[in-house]
Formats: sequence, C-alpha cells, structure tokens
Amino acid sequence: MHAKVLAWSLIPALLLCGWLAFVAPAAAEGARRPDSPTLPAHPRILEAAQAPRTAKILRQVALTYAPQMSEKDREIDFLQKITLAKRLLGVGRLVSLRHATLALLPPGQEVSWEDVRRRRWPGGDPVGVTLEVPVWVPARAQRLKTYSGFEKKWQTVALTTPRPSGCVWFVRTLKEVNDKTHYRPEMIQMEVNSKFAPLAALLLEYIFREGWYDPARRLPLLVVRAGEDTYAVSAASGPVSAECLTFPDSDGASMAATVAQCSYNNLADIFHGRHAPASNHRLGLAMDLNDFNYAGVVDGPPNPISRSLRQYNRDAMHKIDARHLPMWVYRAASWLGCRIPQSWAYYGYNVDWPHVDVGTK
Repeated sequence: MHAKVLAWSLIPALLLCGWLAFVAPAAAEGARRPDSPTLPAHPRILEAAQAPRTAKILRQVALTYAPQMSEKDREIDFLQKITLAKRLLGVGRLVSLRHATLALLPPGQEVSWEDVRRRRWPGGDPVGVTLEVPVWVPARAQRLKTYSGFEKKWQTVALTTPRPSGCVWFVRTLKEVNDKTHYRPEMIQMEVNSKFAPLAALLLEYIFREGWYDPARRLPLLVVRAGEDTYAVSAASGPVSAECLTFPDSDGASMAATVAQCSYNNLADIFHGRHAPASNHRLGLAMDLNDFNYAGVVDGPPNPISRSLRQYNRDAMHKIDARHLPMWVYRAASWLGCRIPQSWAYYGYNVDWPHVDVGTK
C-alpha cells in the first residue's frame, strides 16, 4: 500500500521534471534568439554564409542586455566589446583599415565602391557586406528602399534604380520626429566594409540600446549610409511634403527656429548623396547618420553641411529636432576610434555633422 502511494506521489514530480527538461532549454534558447519578442535583435550581416569570419565576430561582440543595466555598466560593456572587436579584427588605429583596403586596389584608377565591394580579403570574406541593425523610428515612419551605382549624378540613380543597397526611413512631421514615447524598434540596412562592420555595428547598437533602457535617450536613426559612390531612393514616389526647421541665418547661434512645410518633386529630392573619390564612403569605411537634403530652408536641420555656431550646441539641436545627433553619440564614436566632425573641417568653416569615419592619416 505504502509502495503504491509512494509511486503515485512520484508521478507529478516526474512529469514536472520532464516538462522542465523540455521547456527550460527552449526558454533559454528563446532568450538568445535575435527575434525574441522580449529582447531586440542584434546586428547581423545578410551575407553570413559568404562572410563567416565577419559574421562570427559580430556574434562575439554583440552588446549585453541585462536587467536594469546602469548607464555606467552600459558604457563599460561597450568599451569592453570595442577592445574585443579590435583584437579579433587585428586592428589598432582605424585608419589602418583605409590603408589595407586601398592596398587591395590597382593603382591609377578612380576608387569606386562598386569595385571595392566585390573584392575579397586574404581570409576569403568579401569586402562589401550588408549590415542590418536595430534602430528607433517614429510611429508612422515609412520604409524606403535605396539604390546605388557608380554614377556622377544622384538623379541617374533615382531614375534608373540600378542596384538595391539597403533602406532609409521617412517621417513627414516634426511632431512625430520628436514624439519619443511612440517610437518603435525597427531594422535598417546599409552596405559597409566587412572589416569595419563589427565596429560600425557596435556604435549603432549602442545608440539603440541607450534608448532601450532610457526612452529619453532614444534617437531616431532614419538614415545610415556607409559604403557607396552615389545613392538615392526611387524618384517614382511623386510629389511629397515634409516639415523641416528653418533658422534666421546660416552662420549664427540663434535657436529661434520656425517650422517650414516643404514640398518636393519626389522622395529622392530628400534622400540622395554622392561621395568624392577620396571619401572613405567609397571604401565602406564611413557612416552618415541622419543625413538628409531638405531644400528651401536656412540651415535647415538635419542637413549635412553647416557653418553655423548653433550646430555645435548638439544637445539643444537634438531637443528641437530629435534627428540631430546629441553629444553622447559623438563621444561614443570617439571611444570607438572614429574621426568625428568636431575634429576636422569639411571645407572652410563648414562641418559635416552626420559624418563619422576611420580618418585619412
């Protein structure tokens, strides 16, 4: 009798153990999965099978998401992963990536990303890969495909759409841009040098993770452009309107901005770019973060080039238009070893505020 009772009493416990043995590994795997509903996706490259070494390094340097991580703990994790990434890549100063990439090319011809991206590193990984990273976007942001080519005019790319090369996000109103409480996590894609991809991913994931822990630090990264010669979205959208700030002058410090309702022939008027032959973009070793082209406004943010004093007040600019990079983003880029806009002049007294790269010297 006692033996029967004992046997029957053990059945629930055995069933529970079996259930735990089945569920626990699945739960642990779910916490590690990039598509977990409770954790954001980590950066990845779309060509993982063709670039296994780069893909492995990306996995090794992914940032940590631990409960209630403090700002200091997040900084320490970021700095530790930078050190690890550079060790795995065999990189000291980031400018060495420029020299190594140029060494792959025959002398005497114009540098083109369309050529560079097809080449391979000695280990076998292609130079050009497509990086996908998590970003914050406003609630009604619209995803747009981008196209690239070795063209002298961005209009040619916009009209012919020669080759897909990632995506950007479009938001019509400034109110939506600044409404951080209703941002949603999404993904953005851009082409980049595979030797730079783990470092670029670290910076972009750090920017996203700050907003994950602190909604006030959410930055809407709507445009991230890296490796390319000339890019644009399609000109087939037709006429569009969008809001942008305009200032009383193009060189002063006044923050007295007004909201302008701007009209354009198509979305390519806003989303396009062409890089000079000597640019690190053509080597996949630079990033433009929130680089737009809003015509018809004065020092209208967040356009790329400016000589105004107000642009140096990064936190104030971010407050009135959240697409502006706040100062902590530049600080993080400098920790990575990137050249930041404050350290060099684009030309004259003009500064290219969305641009970070590996440097040239």
